[in-house]
Amino acid sequence: MDNNSGNDPLPIIAFSMSKETKIGIFVGAFYLCLGILLGAFAAHSLKDTVDEYQMGVLQTGVKYQLIHGVALIMLSVLYSLYQKRLFYIAIICVAVGVFLFSFSLYAIALLGTSFLGIITPIGGVFMILGWLLTMYAVLGK
Repeated sequence: MDNNSGNDPLPIIAFSMSKETKIGIFVGAFYLCLGILLGAFAAHSLKDTVDEYQMGVLQTGVKYQLIHGVALIMLSVLYSLYQKRLFYIAIICVAVGVFLFSFSLYAIALLGTSFLGIITPIGGVFMILGWLLTMYAVLGK
C-alpha cells in the first residue's frame, strides 16, 4: 500500500548515465548542432557561391547528419535502458558512418574534392551496419 497521502511529492529516482550513453548523446547533440549551423550557413552564405549541384550535395549531407543525430540520441537511450553491447556498437557504427558520409559530401560540395566520393558509400555502409545491429539487438535475447 502507498504511504503517500497525496500531499507529499514522490521521491525522484536518480538516473546516472554510463560513459557509453554520454558519448552517444554527446555525439548526437554535436551532429545536430553542427548540422543546423552548416545548413544555415549554406542557405544564407553560400547560396550565391555554390551551384545547384553543390548545394544539393551539401543539403544531403546535412539531412543525413540531422536525422542520425537524433537517432544517435535514441540509440544511446536504448543502450542506457537495456545495457546491450550491440546498441553501443551500433552507436559507434552510426557515428562513424555519419562522419564519413556527411563530411565527405561537405568536402565534395565546398572544396570540389570529388575523389572523396569513394568515402561516401563507406559511410553509408557503416550507417546501414549500425541499423542492422540495432535490429539484431532488438530481436536477440
